[in-house]
Formats: sequence, structure tokens, C-alpha cells
Amino acid sequence: MAGSYTTSVDVTGVTALALAERLAVALARHNVPSYVYPLGKWWVAVSVWRGLVAHTNGEIIWWTPPHPSRRGQALLTYALAPDSAAKRISDHYLLVRARHPDPSPYLAEIHGPQQVNVIAGPA
Repeated sequence: MAGSYTTSVDVTGVTALALAERLAVALARHNVPSYVYPLGKWWVAVSVWRGLVAHTNGEIIWWTPPHPSRRGQALLTYALAPDSAAKRISDHYLLVRARHPDPSPYLAEIHGPQQVNVIAGPA
């Protein structure tokens, strides 16, 4: 059925853009806004908020959660299905939004469907 999504999605053979769009739809169900933009032929980013960007290659979705490891290092986490990724990312969204209530200087600007200008924050 076109346009319907299930909790268990077989991502075999799905393009990176298609999987990113499924993630954006799943995030919207959790009231989390997102922006999908291609970073190349095989890699797409889904920008959620400052410090929270998911990436996909069509097979896996990965992102860095807002909390560090026990050693204080950045973690990398992943999900195979858009719905499970969206649930976990929506939890992270609440944390990063509380930390950075105004993300505007740090988000990617989207100019049309293919052109992206990334605005860098302070180093």
C-alpha cells in the first residue's frame, strides 16, 4: 500500500533518500520537525535540531545522542527501521532542545530541493 509505513520496515534495496524520508515521516508522528537533505549519491542527512543529525545510507540510520559515554566520549548509535530510530531520536530531541532553545545559528539552511548551505557554529 503506497504511503503506509509499518513498525518493521525491510530496508533491503531502499535508497538512502527513501529511508531518510521514511524517518522524517516517523519523526513527524512524534511531533519532531526535521529536514532531509542529500549529502551525496549514497548518503542523506536528517537534521532535527542543533547537535542532533541522523544519517543514512539506505541500510542503516545512525546518529550521535546528546549524552556522552561514561568516559565522556561521544557515542554513536543506530537503528535499522525508521520507526524505532524516530522513537529514540524523539527522546534525544527533547534533551537537545532544552539545551539549545534557539538553534537558528547552527542549523543547515535549505535553498530548494538540492542546494544546502551549512552554517557552522563557533569552533
